[in-house]
Amino acid sequence: MKKLEDIRVLPILESLEFIQENNASVVRFGDGEIDLILGHSIPYQAYDKELAGALKAILQMPSNEQLLVCLPDVFQNLERYNSNARYFWSKHFEQYHAFYEEECQSEWYGSTFLSRPYIDLVDKSHSDRYFAAIKKLWSGRDILIVEGETSRSGMGNDLFEQANSVSRIICPSKNAFSSYDRIISSILRHAEGRLVILMLGPTAKLLSYDLTKRGYQAIDLGHIDSEYEWFQMKAESKVKLEHKHTAEFNYDENIAEVVDEEYINQVLEWVDVPAKSLIHKEEEVMDQSLISVIVPVYNVKPYLARCLDSLLKQTHTNFELLLVNDGSKDGSAFILEEYAKKDSRIRVIHQENMGVSAARNRAIDEAKGSYITFIDSDDFVEDFYLEHLYQAAVSSGSDIAATNFSSFNEERQSFLFYHTKESYFQKVYSVQEWMDLEGDMKNNMHLAFTFSPLKLFKRELFGDIRYPVGRLREDDATIYKLYLKANQIHFTNEGTYYYSQRAEGLSRTAMHDDIATMVSNAEERISLMVALGYNPTAQITSYVERLKKCRGDALYAGQVNLYRTICSKIDLYEGYQKREG
Repeated sequence: MKKLEDIRVLPILESLEFIQENNASVVRFGDGEIDLILGHSIPYQAYDKELAGALKAILQMPSNEQLLVCLPDVFQNLERYNSNARYFWSKHFEQYHAFYEEECQSEWYGSTFLSRPYIDLVDKSHSDRYFAAIKKLWSGRDILIVEGETSRSGMGNDLFEQANSVSRIICPSKNAFSSYDRIISSILRHAEGRLVILMLGPTAKLLSYDLTKRGYQAIDLGHIDSEYEWFQMKAESKVKLEHKHTAEFNYDENIAEVVDEEYINQVLEWVDVPAKSLIHKEEEVMDQSLISVIVPVYNVKPYLARCLDSLLKQTHTNFELLLVNDGSKDGSAFILEEYAKKDSRIRVIHQENMGVSAARNRAIDEAKGSYITFIDSDDFVEDFYLEHLYQAAVSSGSDIAATNFSSFNEERQSFLFYHTKESYFQKVYSVQEWMDLEGDMKNNMHLAFTFSPLKLFKRELFGDIRYPVGRLREDDATIYKLYLKANQIHFTNEGTYYYSQRAEGLSRTAMHDDIATMVSNAEERISLMVALGYNPTAQITSYVERLKKCRGDALYAGQVNLYRTICSKIDLYEGYQKREG
């Protein structure tokens, strides 16, 4: 039995040279295929016993001149990769090392990373050579691309420009194995004289193997298109692509419709995919600058006009104002109706009192804008608040633009703190960098991170994400999920949002007593980060500090069982640190 470090994987260029010299087919195994073999579903392919068995059988085959079997090149020298990749593979091997040591007995393997030659590498200086070598595989050849309906490989770039001709077969993006027989039949109708290039997840592995047995060359290239897009834009993090599927983004929500006559004309067959899904729908395109401003309203009569007046003075005028009256009993509803008569951009929604989460959710469902932002109805903003957020999002290409806040004390009618010219800065953060700021006290980033207002979100980020109804700390439970779906976050440290600090604004007793939610929110956040391959080190540090604070709060509140539970978690963590230290 081999040890992990004894598993030999050829470097990218050697793998590509082997393919070029032998006209070899390629099967690439990654973490997703290992998950399936071991009985787990993955985002784009449900577990299937037949699929898992076939994958395992191919994995156990040694490479030969007809078929190159590939593994990730991560068994030695992990320092070649960035911190996210190193963390991901370290955790992966903690769980699966025994499988690799038992099942991967071949003398050598090709590199799965021949289709990942850029984004995870620390040294990206050789990526141009890698892509040049990849393009040689189809230079001057007729190629048949078999891909998912949202993959759109090569559309909008020159990845396949050197090919003599490009044809396509479009298949389901999800659970493609269910259509296996129809897919391979379609390929066999068109494969003669063509190099078959497969971008179809785990199903591509079986297709490559079966096509090789029939005498065709078939190369499983997976996410090469996303890597090439990132390479061309010199991205430092995994930027979500608007018009096609993006590697590592495990959802395909609101991918932009694209009119590309050349692409559509390349399609020979649609397999279990309606042809109309690739044809541009003749409908009015949403105004890309329209912002849906969502304001939940409940018993804020003394402050409501101030909030609404500040919004109606915005220098960015292309917005709709969604005012959700959550069963107010103080006359706030009448103020909303009066304002709606004055400005056609205002829509008033009345509902029974169900809480701020339900009010926000209702407005999200009603929103028509390309972007969404939240304002609390007792707060107010600078005239250029929306303009600055919108310009930041568009100019940086960020899915989220965020800013900071100033705190206004209603009793004293004065600012408790505000931001100055000396503290002003702008920065674009990767998702990892932004998540690491969750516990950062400098510039009140820990509050700006969690607070639902202060941000402009692309509406498509919400998808099925909604606020939890009937519980406190709804911001803490929700906003980070939008961060994890974003390509990057632009932040401007200016206090253009004025947070109203008033005694009756929040039930501090209720918030203080809701200690368990404060803990569970942090635990869920860390779990999702790990599942998505992010490094949770900073979050864990913040979580431990949160546990220590909650331990005292629980004891003070008389929540003895919770106090004991928190103590046990702290003991576990500190004991682990001592053993590892």
